[in-house]
Amino acid sequence: MNLEDLANKLVLERESDRLQPLDDSFYEQAAAYVKRLDQARKEAADYKEAGMIDDEIKNARILIEGVFDRRMSKIIQYAAIYAAGTRLSVEGLTAAEKAVFDGLVAALERGRAGILLPALDVSPKASDDALKVRLAKNILGGITTKEQPIESSAALSRDAGSMDADTELMTVKVLKDIPRFVGVDGRQYQLSGDDVVVLPKANALVLCNKNIAIPLHNP
Repeated sequence: MNLEDLANKLVLERESDRLQPLDDSFYEQAAAYVKRLDQARKEAADYKEAGMIDDEIKNARILIEGVFDRRMSKIIQYAAIYAAGTRLSVEGLTAAEKAVFDGLVAALERGRAGILLPALDVSPKASDDALKVRLAKNILGGITTKEQPIESSAALSRDAGSMDADTELMTVKVLKDIPRFVGVDGRQYQLSGDDVVVLPKANALVLCNKNIAIPLHNP
């Protein structure tokens, strides 16, 4: 392992909203790398060489922490979505990160059961579908309702041209089933995994940021 390896890992993590492949032993390898540098600094022939090695150690620690922070931010986001009822397939976790993810999900689910559901006057034993509808606003940034007609993905694609000209649109592919929600255009949406739809850009970006959909192209 060297600085270039660490920098490449960080760039990959920053360029994607998804967790990138990472060896289970990554942090152990990183620790061994820093330890080797520290030993080399102690054995340096002069202050100049020691200073150069010291700079490499500092840069290595910055990169390692950057990779950790970026991956943890994604894991926290995944856990929040998962605990809200959207069972995403979370891939790319190391064994240690999987333990963190499971712990976060468990803590968030306890928090919802003990704090949110009593405030909503919802029994913890309420059906999953009912909870998903109530909590869709948290996931999608929209307001759920049962009174408005539901737009299917086919109808959405067909009617995209008739939307308000002021509404900026975005085409996305849906990765998972999504609870019913109302977009910023006032329409109600109910989407399934693998649907390709045109949505208001504000809602589409929320879905993409939550790793529930991926952008395709603007219509």
